[in-house]
Amino acid sequence: MIGMISSKSIRDALAAFRRDRGGNVAITFALVLIPIVVSVGAAIDYSRANSVKAHLQAATDAAVLYITGGPYANDDQRISAGKKSFHGNYHRPEAPATPTVTIGRDTVTVSATANVKTSMLGLVGIHSMSIGTTSVSRITGGSSACVLALQTMNDGIFVHGNASLKSNCGLYANSTSNNAIDFDGDSVTTASSICVVGNYTKDSQAKVSPTPKTRCRVMSDPLASLPVPTNASASCTNNGYKVDGKTTKTLNPGVYCGGIDIGSSAKVTFSPGVYIIRDGHFKIGSSAQVTGQNVFFYLTGQDANFDMGSASQINFTAPKSGTYKGVIFFQSRTANTPYNKFGSSSTSVLQGAVYIPNGTVEINCKGSVGASADYTVWVVKRLQIDSNARLQVTNNYAGSTTPLADGLSAMVYGNRPILVR
Repeated sequence: MIGMISSKSIRDALAAFRRDRGGNVAITFALVLIPIVVSVGAAIDYSRANSVKAHLQAATDAAVLYITGGPYANDDQRISAGKKSFHGNYHRPEAPATPTVTIGRDTVTVSATANVKTSMLGLVGIHSMSIGTTSVSRITGGSSACVLALQTMNDGIFVHGNASLKSNCGLYANSTSNNAIDFDGDSVTTASSICVVGNYTKDSQAKVSPTPKTRCRVMSDPLASLPVPTNASASCTNNGYKVDGKTTKTLNPGVYCGGIDIGSSAKVTFSPGVYIIRDGHFKIGSSAQVTGQNVFFYLTGQDANFDMGSASQINFTAPKSGTYKGVIFFQSRTANTPYNKFGSSSTSVLQGAVYIPNGTVEINCKGSVGASADYTVWVVKRLQIDSNARLQVTNNYAGSTTPLADGLSAMVYGNRPILVR
């Protein structure tokens, strides 16, 4: 009939309507999707930017503390050292950064800026983000020391009988006891400064200069981060190595299991390198002559201690570079061995640091130990100087061909960098 609408026409019209509605939904969904994608992308980009910023901040913090904690002759050296430290700690090649170092009268500022490329934010025209950090440290004067006794109970330093301890740098004892340093008998002790966390005892005949300062703050172990050698537990290259008396030998770096025993009057040269002495003594007989330039000794295991005989002549200098730069001896932090004894004569040279964090060093010779070195830094659990023995500690750091070990500058110079950012 004319005027009647067929069912087919109605179906076709509805289909067209549905097609039109579908297009509207697609357009609407696309419009909603764009900000969702941008938001998710922004979260990813900002997360990456925050990660870069954290690394950047850590690098500027490290640089500013490195500058204020070290000995430098001028500002150019400080700036150079700061930039080197920054690049050594910042490892984000996708966001390169260059530090700026500013030296003030008593502050140091290190700033850095990095550009982080974006991914999804590029859809809205943001192709990179600039990230900046600033670190400021202040230099404060603190007690300096070249002898540090780490023990926190009982006597950290014991100067016995008529012994002598002479140092042109500072002595420091972390013990909280009333006898943190025990000046016994008619002993003589002189230093640039003496500082104890607890208190000290002094016999009436003992001579001590200057008067020790008490109730000092605990000085942290400056070599606490020094790593154990990677070959400390490696296979033995030598077993029970012995040098007969009155013979001449040259020893090479390696793992000496069962220790090293150098006989009386022997002449021994240690070639440069790292020596592991495991499960045995490092013994030097009386009147032996032992030398080693750029050498480092790590003592570990059962009975791994050193015993330098009376009248022995020792000339050791620490490495000039590498992980163990400036360190001669390092005894394991878990060592449980008898005393480490120095009985060498006045011709001894120990140029570098002696690090015995869990043991006692006993000076028991009749001569003077250490007088001929440019410097020696003693970081030990406990130091004992027996009657008649002489320990002389020098501190010609700047004039020495042996650099200070990393971590020792703040201790020996008394610079205490404080982060104030």
